[in-house]
Amino acid sequence: MVCVYFTSREAAGKTALCATIGKKLLKENKQVSFFRPVRLSEPSAMDGYKDTSFIKTALGLVEPVDTLSPILLFRRDLWHNLTTDVDNFQRRLKQAYTTIAKGKDLVLMEGLSELGTDKVTTEACYQITDTLNARVIIVLRYSQTLAIPELSEISQRLGQKLIGVVVNNIPRSKLKAITEEAKSLFQKEGIRVLGCLPEDRTLLGVTVGELVKSLNGEIVTSPEAENEIVENIMLGAMTPDSGIDYFERKANKAAIIRGDRADMQLAALQTSTKCLILTGNVPPSSLILNEAQSKSIPIIVVKQDTKSAILDIEVALSQSKFHSLKKLEKFSQILDQYFDFQLFYHELGLKS
Repeated sequence: MVCVYFTSREAAGKTALCATIGKKLLKENKQVSFFRPVRLSEPSAMDGYKDTSFIKTALGLVEPVDTLSPILLFRRDLWHNLTTDVDNFQRRLKQAYTTIAKGKDLVLMEGLSELGTDKVTTEACYQITDTLNARVIIVLRYSQTLAIPELSEISQRLGQKLIGVVVNNIPRSKLKAITEEAKSLFQKEGIRVLGCLPEDRTLLGVTVGELVKSLNGEIVTSPEAENEIVENIMLGAMTPDSGIDYFERKANKAAIIRGDRADMQLAALQTSTKCLILTGNVPPSSLILNEAQSKSIPIIVVKQDTKSAILDIEVALSQSKFHSLKKLEKFSQILDQYFDFQLFYHELGLKS
């Protein structure tokens, strides 16, 4: 049995990688589990149970989420565990890990972010991987610098435990050039690149249901389509063009339109639209209702004016997570093309 610890400098796709790689291995008849050893209890931290619950569902795991993600600590308490109460911390880790690792071929572990930028999470990476004899993959969100010097120092500390890095969210227009550059730069530091993954709008989008929740709106047609993913946002209330030509500029969109503009609503429904968002608490006309229902397009009626609705949607977009089976399917296609599974399997001693 082997385990891999996924860590990152920032939110870069650790959950997506764990879920997608785990799903692929399950299809190859491997016994796979998931482990999120430590969650931080602080106002800025997202609820780790949400990520764990999604992966539990995606991988069909039977263990409760508090078994898969057992240790919740404030940052200062984690530092105390790492520096003062080391033996007790390591004992808790081993006990929790043994429970979920029994009978598995591979355990995918999601670690903390801020590797190299925060001493607590960096030390946690070193100690957890040492204690559990885990290999490491560092996930990076694409930037112009890629923090090569800092990662070189971390690579030296991890030694043979480091399998390599994955660079995520690369603009497609720059993918070939950046892939060549990244592989060259990391190779000079003795760091392997497992994958350079392109940015994809599906993965950056939000579901219709997430928009309903963020807007505190009422969905009046096709609630069964709430899991559809919105990739683009178009504002119909700020353009004099009410025709189909305008709305055809973007596909898989949410169209934000004043509730009294039935002409623009009808035009949007003739194009690739995932939902209509009608502002001003104005219900749709029977014509719009019938047209939307015939195409299974949700209509969301909100009390806000258009400007306020836009602000709420920006919040939803900033908090978008990978908790969607449609996103999982899309990311699987990306990994099949851009992730070096052959190297991954070789390093872990797994047969593909």
